[in-house]
Amino acid sequence: MYSRKRRSLNNVFLVMLAAVAVIPCTTARAGPINTDVAMTPRKGGSILRLQYIYGEAKGRGEVEEIRTSRVKATYVFGLKSNLALFLTETYVNRKVERITPERERFEDTEDGFADLTFLVKYRFWQDDRRPGESLRWAVLGGLNIRSGDSKFTSDSYDPILGTVFTWPRDRGTLSTDLVYQFNTGGGESRHDALRYDLAYSYRLTPATYEPGRAWEINAVGELNGRYVTDGSHEIFLSPGLQFVTQQWIFETSIQLPVLQDLDGPETDYRIVVGLRFQW
Repeated sequence: MYSRKRRSLNNVFLVMLAAVAVIPCTTARAGPINTDVAMTPRKGGSILRLQYIYGEAKGRGEVEEIRTSRVKATYVFGLKSNLALFLTETYVNRKVERITPERERFEDTEDGFADLTFLVKYRFWQDDRRPGESLRWAVLGGLNIRSGDSKFTSDSYDPILGTVFTWPRDRGTLSTDLVYQFNTGGGESRHDALRYDLAYSYRLTPATYEPGRAWEINAVGELNGRYVTDGSHEIFLSPGLQFVTQQWIFETSIQLPVLQDLDGPETDYRIVVGLRFQW
């Protein structure tokens, strides 16, 4: 049988793009693609970030393959120059290809909204050593809020606590984060999860920073890990590329598994495509 809903993931993504196309943007600041940074918008400033994430995974048993698409939208508002609010929602579409013992193939389709995430980030330390070099350290905390919309949501409200460190220096920027989610639900949602990331981005061009320049291109390399207290562990190597203008950022990344110790399906790869707007 097929379990199908009529909502279109592509239509959702196009509507989101149309909604932000009219936003008056003045500047954009690049950071890693899959790693957090200890940076916040100016007081009263906003960032809207859209990401499309597609992944394929090998199945087990009667499950042949799982194809998952996500559209993630994050809105950031700067309360102060070092204090910001984050609100993230994700729409998920998953297709599961199955094969029966009689070798008949069929596909199940599920979609819906995942949990809503609310975070507060506070940069408590900054050391501007010289032009082009700065050390920044921030903490973040918040709540993962169940939406109740679909099977992609948890059955609980889960606290989140983490820290982020960023070191921009000349053409390169090093960033690392450590984020822990205390899952308070039951069933599959009862296990806590630790996310950790390390990223280095490098400005390919221009070689020398020029204030007011219309664009730049950055190369990004990341290691993205996730450990769950049930013993599951996975790490991805994530090379990427960014095209940065004064108004917006276009970025893309591919995530390739280097370690997977999971009870369920293991990811073959993920592709990430994103747009960021700042005003």
